[in-house]
Amino acid sequence: MRAGTPVREILAQTMNPQGADGRTLYLQRVTIPADTPLAAHFHQGTQIAAITSGRLRYYVIKGKPVRVVRPDATGGAPAFVRAFKPGETYVVKTGQSVIEPAGSVHEVHAMPGEDVVTYVASLFTNGAPLSDPHTGDHE
Repeated sequence: MRAGTPVREILAQTMNPQGADGRTLYLQRVTIPADTPLAAHFHQGTQIAAITSGRLRYYVIKGKPVRVVRPDATGGAPAFVRAFKPGETYVVKTGQSVIEPAGSVHEVHAMPGEDVVTYVASLFTNGAPLSDPHTGDHE
């Protein structure tokens, strides 16, 4: 399969939600075609992404560890799966979510033969871009 172009849809957003003055809360759906890489990037705030279909190979380049969680079968708080730190790769599966701390540089790649659909919640300072490219090397 050939790589394609990811599609980002902003489903909802609100500025200055209660308890987060000076920030914008986003809900997005991101579709990444099979075998498509996303270049190294980071986010200026916290981002949570729930994978609803496909698998995403995820590589942390630098910054704080990224955590992976999954829903709890009893309806409680999400269950911890693992954390991975700079230099580590993990394949995030359908039904799992990643919690990306602000500034954690990472790159992702949709697995061959599997389009990835993910719902993303982001909390960024008002006016911050949804993503910043990483221009450094893979330290």
